[in-house]
Amino acid sequence: MADHSSYRFLGDDWRLVRSITTGKAMKPDILILEKEGRSLVAKDFRGRNRFVRWIWGPLNLAYEKFILGKLDGVEGIPRVIGLEDYNCLLLSRIDGDEIKKRSANLNEDFFPRLFAIAARLHERGVVHLDLGHKSNVMVDRAGNPGIIDFNISLYLPPNRFFKPLIRLLARIDNYSILRLKVKYRPQEASAKEKRQVKNFLRLRKLWIFDRLVRNLTNLSKNKNRPAPGPSETGKRNA
Repeated sequence: MADHSSYRFLGDDWRLVRSITTGKAMKPDILILEKEGRSLVAKDFRGRNRFVRWIWGPLNLAYEKFILGKLDGVEGIPRVIGLEDYNCLLLSRIDGDEIKKRSANLNEDFFPRLFAIAARLHERGVVHLDLGHKSNVMVDRAGNPGIIDFNISLYLPPNRFFKPLIRLLARIDNYSILRLKVKYRPQEASAKEKRQVKNFLRLRKLWIFDRLVRNLTNLSKNKNRPAPGPSETGKRNA
């Protein structure tokens, strides 16, 4: 059920359509807002503890803003609208939902287009590194792909020195997309592609970075802090 609390951003009151509270101390709340036919997404750390508000939140959002700046103009990527403050990043909205919720609405060319978006990221020196997380691949209302959440992505200058490393790391993104294809469009995946996904999953279990990210994510859970209710969050930002 939609939450109709009011939030104030960019000097205007916005209607809250949806609030996603992760329950993790190191993760922001995600607010989806609308006003007179316009919509935006706010990544909001302002309800977190002092360490997160003073250090982690500003660094996290500044880094994602930097990465998205490198991808300005790439279709299927959110556009930076600005910072409400150092703990709240405002982005354009991909009007749809994550792939696991809209897998029945994929266009026939969804995965070729998703691979093409990833290729444009790599051309600009950005490797996402978390496309295996289904919530980071979006499906808009027309069934087209989008990619979100670049806070653990990597940027390397796409010059002669770094291009070989970019190509190597880009395989992580491409195999992650291939894994989604095997899961949601198995009829379109060849036997070779299915074998590649199995081999990729075996190798990923041995990758120390993957283990480290999972451990840090588990440590960041704030089990004692209940999710804020609509009235509480609305009052905080009104």
